Order: sequence, then structure tokens, then C-alpha cells
Amino acid sequence: QMSGEDEVEISDKDEPDGDGDGSSDCPTVRGPLTSLKSHQGVVIAADWLVGGKQAVTASWDRTANLYDVETSELVHSLTGHDQELTHCCTHPTQRLVVTSSRDTTFRLWDFRDPSIHSVNVFQGHTE
Repeated sequence: QMSGEDEVEISDKDEPDGDGDGSSDCPTVRGPLTSLKSHQGVVIAADWLVGGKQAVTASWDRTANLYDVETSELVHSLTGHDQELTHCCTHPTQRLVVTSSRDTTFRLWDFRDPSIHSVNVFQGHTE
């Protein structure tokens, strides 16, 4: 038995969110809004570009692709790696993308200027 000091008062705020009919126990099944297709190999990674209207994917086909997710169209195919890509990542506030590859390089793709899409190649690990 608990003393008065140990008693805990439970309010509605402590209850899990839901409408009380138990439907929150059932998972919501959703289907894809679109499919972004153009890679010839396995897609190993994906990330959203700042603004949420474009996504970048990295593939074992040695390319990364930049897509417009509203139209499902390929905007740019980022080529140059000699082996399979292992990851891609975007900057949280700038239009920058990094891709890494089994060829021991990583590349920084710059989309900040719409007329110029530059790339810098960096040597990574040796193994």
C-alpha cells in the first residue's frame, strides 16, 4: 500500500493520443505516392534535398540521381564514380550533395547556382 506522498495522480494528459475507440492500435497502411525510376542497379541510399521538392538516390549502378518528386522526373544523373555507390547525403540548409563509392572517393555536388552544377572529388580511404 502506498502512502499519500507516494500516490501519483493520473490525468487525461498522461493517456496516449487517440480517439478512445482502440483504432490507434491498428497500423496505418499506406501506398507510395510515386515511383522514381531510372537506376539500373540496387538503390542503396536516398535523401531529401533542402526544401523537400527534390530527392537524391545512390545506386550500385555507379550513379546518383536527383529527382523532382512532384513530377517524378529525373533532374540530373550524377556520374563519375568508378565503382558502386555506398551512400548519399544532403546538406540540411544548402543545395549540396555528397556521394561515396567503393572506388575510395567521395564527391561533393553543388547545386546552389542553378546554371552551374559543380563537383569536387576527394580521395577517401584506401580500403
